[in-house]
Amino acid sequence: MNDVIISSFKSYYNHKQYCNLEKKMLQNQEGFCDYIENIGIDLTQMHTNTFKVNNVSNRANVTYNGPGVLDIIVELKGSVNDLPYNPEWKRITDVFLRYVEEFLPLIGYRLMDFLGARVLYLDGETLLIEKTAYLFMTTEIYSARELSDNDNWEVDYIFEEINRIKKVMGLLNESKMSEFDLESYKSIHKEMGNDEWLDILDRFPEEFQREIVDELPDGSKNEINTIKNWELNPSHPIEMSLLNLLQTDSVKEAIGRTPRHVMEMIKTNPKYRLELKDVEHVSDTEVGRKYGLKSGEIFDQNPKRYEEYANYDPKTAEPSTMVDGELWWGMGRLIAALLRGDMTLKVWSVMDNKGVKTNFTG
Repeated sequence: MNDVIISSFKSYYNHKQYCNLEKKMLQNQEGFCDYIENIGIDLTQMHTNTFKVNNVSNRANVTYNGPGVLDIIVELKGSVNDLPYNPEWKRITDVFLRYVEEFLPLIGYRLMDFLGARVLYLDGETLLIEKTAYLFMTTEIYSARELSDNDNWEVDYIFEEINRIKKVMGLLNESKMSEFDLESYKSIHKEMGNDEWLDILDRFPEEFQREIVDELPDGSKNEINTIKNWELNPSHPIEMSLLNLLQTDSVKEAIGRTPRHVMEMIKTNPKYRLELKDVEHVSDTEVGRKYGLKSGEIFDQNPKRYEEYANYDPKTAEPSTMVDGELWWGMGRLIAALLRGDMTLKVWSVMDNKGVKTNFTG
């Protein structure tokens, strides 16, 4: 059957068709089209096909009985060094994966039938470039529940019953701020004469007010100065791409401040790996050494919360808060989303109009 897959793709591959897809997906940015002689596929078998799915929300023992790792082999007209981008550039890899993914149903396969997929480059001297542009374990892209309906996978759930009991007991709901008595809080500050603080709070939706007082409970002068020029844009939570957030320093630093095994779980997830390859654990940085942290130590007083939060249904999670493109509050929710393998995060998007005279009274 493997020979059928390989030979069928040889008949399927059309360079012009590939170039059209690349142009569409890259939105006319320069791609690899003019540098490619041919694209083929091959299959690599794995020695060990039984392993554990370590996604916190989907732990299972998995046995793989399918065709193996799908290798996408890109034969180049010249050297790999002639390419306009590093071959590990993720968006180019996505084009290769999409092109092959559209082919697979023609021979009765899906991408999830394979243990993984990777792109390998063959240059003009017929030397296999040892740069794997993308490699993912299929179970990290597709949930174990999806794979359980796939003949190529045998899935034995470990924590299914535990999570069912937690759900019944109401332990998988992250929302806590809805229980906070906001009106009583406001009454206390009214009696204190803290009208400026109350006026600021009242500019925002009630849900965001709860977030503010959870983070800034005192309503002090410093806290007033922190948020007095804030403006929500838009006035409701939005879904923010995690890949975009992973480009920001605040998020990278937050990942580095988690327990080392949590950081490694996130960094090795193929969805985020390229964006996080330069992230260091805080104990390995100059800041960590300055504060005398031993290897693996962190500042966090409750490091176990991340994996606990990852069991929560993301639909019940409160939005995090992003100010001028940087994530300020809700880092635990961010880490939980990354452990689950989410691609988006709910956020309040705030603009801080410092130095801008703004009349918020109407």
